[in-house]
Amino acid sequence: MPKLTAIPGGKGKERTFALLYGLRLYPTGDIAEIQENEITLTNGTRGQVPLHLLEGTREQIRAHLLASIDAFFDIYGETDARMTAPTCDRKERGAEQPGC
Repeated sequence: MPKLTAIPGGKGKERTFALLYGLRLYPTGDIAEIQENEITLTNGTRGQVPLHLLEGTREQIRAHLLASIDAFFDIYGETDARMTAPTCDRKERGAEQPGC
């Protein structure tokens, strides 16, 4: 997935904002519980949703967010949803696994 970068703030008197969001795709019925950025699946495994930060004007953030969502579905839209959802077995919780 492409790396997201912060957008510099607006010029002059334009207000700037920061948007924090996370995006993961799971098959319907696989999510048992959601707590903060951690998800427990119905099979007992856990996963995390990485958070992304966008900064800039509302228009800049909106444009970047929409482009990011389009890119997400371009990459994963035709594949199995499990590819976007790395999970960790509870026993391996401390292990160095991407997305865990």
